[in-house]
Amino acid sequence: MRKFIGFLCVMLMTCLLPGLALAKPMQVAVGVAPVEHFARMIGGDLVRTTVLVPAGSDAHSYEPKPSQMRAIAAASVYLFTGLEFEQAWQARLRGANPRMTFVALDAGMKKMVMPEHHEEHEEHHVAGGHEAPELDPHIWVAPSQVRRMCAGIADAFSKADPAHAKTYAANLRAYLKRVDAVDAQIRMLFANVPANRRNFLVFHPAWGYFARDYGLTQIAIQYEGKEPSPKRLAAIIGDAKTKGIKVVFAQPEMSQRSAATIAKSIGGRLVMADPLASDWETNLLNVAKSFRQALQ
Repeated sequence: MRKFIGFLCVMLMTCLLPGLALAKPMQVAVGVAPVEHFARMIGGDLVRTTVLVPAGSDAHSYEPKPSQMRAIAAASVYLFTGLEFEQAWQARLRGANPRMTFVALDAGMKKMVMPEHHEEHEEHHVAGGHEAPELDPHIWVAPSQVRRMCAGIADAFSKADPAHAKTYAANLRAYLKRVDAVDAQIRMLFANVPANRRNFLVFHPAWGYFARDYGLTQIAIQYEGKEPSPKRLAAIIGDAKTKGIKVVFAQPEMSQRSAATIAKSIGGRLVMADPLASDWETNLLNVAKSFRQALQ
């Protein structure tokens, strides 16, 4: 009888332990939806994510809500990409949870400088003195950067949860194959585009790393987070006409007034390209196809 009871106890614990292991997944906080996507791909059921910037919000000026700060207090890891709001709120985020590990997913990356208009750049320096250039935080729009980000996520998860390090490593290997597949499809899309047809016009310059990887040139309407001056607007319209650009890309979260004005002036159309969409693979391929169609 004792052996039978002992056997039942062992069987009961065997059934319960997997459930108990999953009952408290590791809490992970991220700034934007694409980074959450990577975290879920690497962490699977072992992690639970909190996204600070909800869909439809501007990630550059967002302020976390009290409910989100409470979620931060329970997080073990914060995946940091260097967005403006993350830099501005970093001290408060750390203060809300001193035990939380900040993981800089941009560590070691050579970031691009955000596009600047030459004349306005000179005026800015005369008026306000020399300042450090703003670096582009949109590192997730290029597969080459995403590979490094995902490796950093897997490493961070393994350190925070060593018991499941092999699972995180396996998930990383599986997901990198998907990233490579997306990269290969995009390279095929742009393989035969002539050198003089590789310019695209976008309101907010969020696609710099994408453009760099695929030999394209991003022409930005927005400058230092502001609407363009009338002088710059006229220059952009003239440049777009010279280059034969007929499509203007804009983000759903941002003002489309200037982009719409330019599209109308060049006899073109306005197309949405969202760098903050949660389904990274599908979104990046759709954006790439839109860019490719615009370059024809």
